[in-house]
Amino acid sequence: MKIRTKILAGYFLIFTVTILLGTGLLYIQIKASLQDSIEHELANSASSIAATVRTAVDVSIRNHLRAVAEKNREIIAGLHARQQAGELTRDQAQARASEILASQRIGRTGYLYCLNSKGVVTFHPRPGNLGRDVSEFAFVRQQTRAREGYLEYQWKNPGEADLRPKALYMTYFEPWDWIISASSYREEFSALVNVADFREGLLSLRFGRDGYAVVFDLEGNAMVHPHLHGNAMHVRDTLGMALIQEMIARKSGLIYYWWRDPGEDEPREKIVTFNYLPELGWIAGTTGYADEFFAPLRSLRLAAAVAVPLVLLLGLPFSLWAGLSVSRPLEALRRSFARAAEGDLGQRVAPGGTEEMAHLAGYFNGFMERMGEFSASLRREVAERQQAEEREARARAHLQDVVDSMASVVIGLDGDGRVTLWNRRAAEEFAVEPGEALGRPAGEVCPVWGLCRDAVAAALRENRPVVRDKLPGRRAGRTVYSKVEATPLRAGGGVGVVLRIVDITERVHMEEMMVQTEKMMSVGGLAAGMAHEINNPLGGILQGVQNAQRRLGEDLPANRQAAEEAGTTLDALRGYMQRRGIPATLEGIRQSGLRAARIVANMLEFSRRSESSRMPCDVVSLLDKAVELAESDYDLKKRYDFRKISIVRDYEPDLPSVNCAATEIEQVFLNLLRNAAQAMGGALRDGVAPALRLSVRREDGWVRVEVADNGPGMTEATRKRIFEPFFTTKDVGEGTGLGLSVSYFIVTRNHGGTFAVDSEPGQGASFVIRLPL
Repeated sequence: MKIRTKILAGYFLIFTVTILLGTGLLYIQIKASLQDSIEHELANSASSIAATVRTAVDVSIRNHLRAVAEKNREIIAGLHARQQAGELTRDQAQARASEILASQRIGRTGYLYCLNSKGVVTFHPRPGNLGRDVSEFAFVRQQTRAREGYLEYQWKNPGEADLRPKALYMTYFEPWDWIISASSYREEFSALVNVADFREGLLSLRFGRDGYAVVFDLEGNAMVHPHLHGNAMHVRDTLGMALIQEMIARKSGLIYYWWRDPGEDEPREKIVTFNYLPELGWIAGTTGYADEFFAPLRSLRLAAAVAVPLVLLLGLPFSLWAGLSVSRPLEALRRSFARAAEGDLGQRVAPGGTEEMAHLAGYFNGFMERMGEFSASLRREVAERQQAEEREARARAHLQDVVDSMASVVIGLDGDGRVTLWNRRAAEEFAVEPGEALGRPAGEVCPVWGLCRDAVAAALRENRPVVRDKLPGRRAGRTVYSKVEATPLRAGGGVGVVLRIVDITERVHMEEMMVQTEKMMSVGGLAAGMAHEINNPLGGILQGVQNAQRRLGEDLPANRQAAEEAGTTLDALRGYMQRRGIPATLEGIRQSGLRAARIVANMLEFSRRSESSRMPCDVVSLLDKAVELAESDYDLKKRYDFRKISIVRDYEPDLPSVNCAATEIEQVFLNLLRNAAQAMGGALRDGVAPALRLSVRREDGWVRVEVADNGPGMTEATRKRIFEPFFTTKDVGEGTGLGLSVSYFIVTRNHGGTFAVDSEPGQGASFVIRLPL
């Protein structure tokens, strides 16, 4: 064999071996580089998912703690309003507030507590901490400075060895100098967060074509997963590996496994990267199919399988040419892979050399483009999510502004009290268009400026929101109540106030009704006990008086015999008693006893639910029957005659029947008619003859009955006590004070209705009864 042949053969052999070894080593290097790049990118994606989950949880928990703190501030503000109204003392209001705060828990061990601005505990669920000065702690000093907002800190309870991260949201109630704080350990956030808030967002992320995000807790429950639900601890892949158990045991890392999704015929190899979130006890990660990520390697293997036989067939010259044409592109490709492995996804290889190298460069470039698109997609997803959250926040703020402007009167004022804002509700309420109101003093365009002036001045003076609640006024001949909120504005160097006026008449009436109902229920039990205790001695008194009258006043043989044995006569004894007024005294005792017995009977009726049978009744007929009974009732001594009262009837036609006890409801109507007649006295008042207006109408699911008179009316103090047992404005001996109390219980307790009164001095009184259909 010629040496040229040997050299060529040797070179060809060496070149062939070199090509084969080089291709194999290059493939291994490319695979390792590509694998490192893919695993690094997936790890970054898992970290991004973990950061996204943490951010979503932090926002959800912060909003949850804020909602708890602000809700309890509103409760305390309501108790303070009752204190201001004189319904509670400051100690009673604060004690009630402490009961409400102590009854609440945040998650498993979270709770509410209160400090004053000096760092002294004013409320704590552990009584031993009450009154303790805790300003030594750094986070307490932060609270006393800030008073409002979110705060994270480290805390260790007595008996615990290590500090644990904790978070709170605080809000300040200035009238009591209370900083109200809602706190919870971060390790308990998982029990408070609502996964539904961010589940869809995470599931919308894609890694490769079919990859997705997953979140599990340490018990194996699938928090976020497109296919698994509930506990997946014992779910195994197609090779039998308990995947979830492995992830929980390792907490973080990367796992290759074989998996078959629903609808697929064969399992495919997958990659999952995951991180542990210790503060939540969750494991968050990303997963995708390996064949999608390593698709360029398949092309590379195909190219190598085609290129090597061609080299062997074409010989050394072509091998030399091919070596040069292949080695250069491969070197460029290797360098590009190395840079890509370092994170530079912008690497591209110019097609050149052999066709196979051009294809390989195209595969590499295509892979880099897909990886770049995948990275850009992640960035776009994050940016779009941030933009969506910003749009949602703006929309929510705008919607809130619209709701606020529609729900109540909103007026903007500058530092001189001139109108700068006049919403549509203000225009409707005060019949002044915005163009007419702007720039004018508030006192000229706002009819209720007298109610608001003090709050506006205080807000400007103290630079804080000022609220005035339950301010009384008159509208359409009736008393209405308003709530005034004045909030100072200091923006752009200017000074102003936003004034909000809310009609709270219905709320005030409902509060009074609730207080009255609670008072009546407690007094009902007392009345029952008193009635039973009084009945026994009262029976003895009446029986004793009856026996005394029989033995002293009646001509019985036993009485005459006893008088003769005593050395006198029954006539003499009668004469003595007549001269001393003893029969009249005994009769007075008997009448008083009978009157007491009637009071006891009324008390028993007041304290127990009536057992009267109910049936559908015509309320109009019952009211007319009560009028007929009242017309036969007159008393010159009490200065009223019902027949002299003018009655105006306003009945809605075709009213449905009401299921009730007819005698009880008739008793209620008769009580109201008699009370009205006695109040008006039957005489002219200010030149106006006494009159009653009777109205019966259907109102939603109720029948509404109104009995209104034009009598002298009642003061607010009398109106608030009108339904109390034994309370009466009549002279001694003219009433027991139980009529309206019993009527109240008949309507509210026995029939499930409502009973209310509206009256002012000199304006008459209106009693409104609502009975359910």
